[in-house]
Order: sequence, then structure tokens, then C-alpha cells
Amino acid sequence: MTKKLSGNGLWESSRMMLPEHKERINQNQKEHKIKTRPVIHDDEWENILYNLGISLSEKEVVEVTLFDTYSDRIVIGVVTNVVPHQKKFKVEFDNDSGYEWVDFEEVVRARIH
Repeated sequence: MTKKLSGNGLWESSRMMLPEHKERINQNQKEHKIKTRPVIHDDEWENILYNLGISLSEKEVVEVTLFDTYSDRIVIGVVTNVVPHQKKFKVEFDNDSGYEWVDFEEVVRARIH
């Protein structure tokens, strides 16, 4: 009994955690992983637009990296449509599983795959 009461023994012996505590711990860990949007240089934008143009005109597969606050996301496919006034482009996936509309503001990098 004395071992339990000495030092941190009382807390170490009770392993109960309330759901609210666990949720707060997970939320706190998620908040520490938040990333800021990178500033893309004009030269990099030219490279991105060039690779998207190649994919659109020559049906080449392009790998587009999209910004997300926690971890970047990658979309791989062929650019089939560009809507400049909405600042979006359409990427169709290779395995006929559909397509995705992507905002230019989300793009961090694009390279021919």
C-alpha cells in the first residue's frame, strides 16, 4: 500500500481515462500538426502550369500535390478540362474510377508522372 502512495504511484495505479480526456488529447495532438500554406514562387507556378498543360494537350499522366492543413494529398491522373474563370481543373483517374475537380489554390506541385 505504501508503494502506491509514494511518488506518482497513485496516478500510475489508476489507468482510467474518461472519453472527454481522450478526445481532448487527440484534438491537442492534431492541433500541433497544423501546417501553413507554402508560398509558391512564380517560377514554380510556371512549372505547375506547364505540366498541367502537357497533361491536358498530350494526355500525359500528372501527379498533383494538394495542400491540406495536416498532410498533403496527391492526385494522379490526366487533366481533361480547365475552367479558368472558376480557377479549377478536372483530373480523371487512370483506372476509370472517376474524376476530381481541383482548385488551383490547393496546388502545391505538379509533375508529369
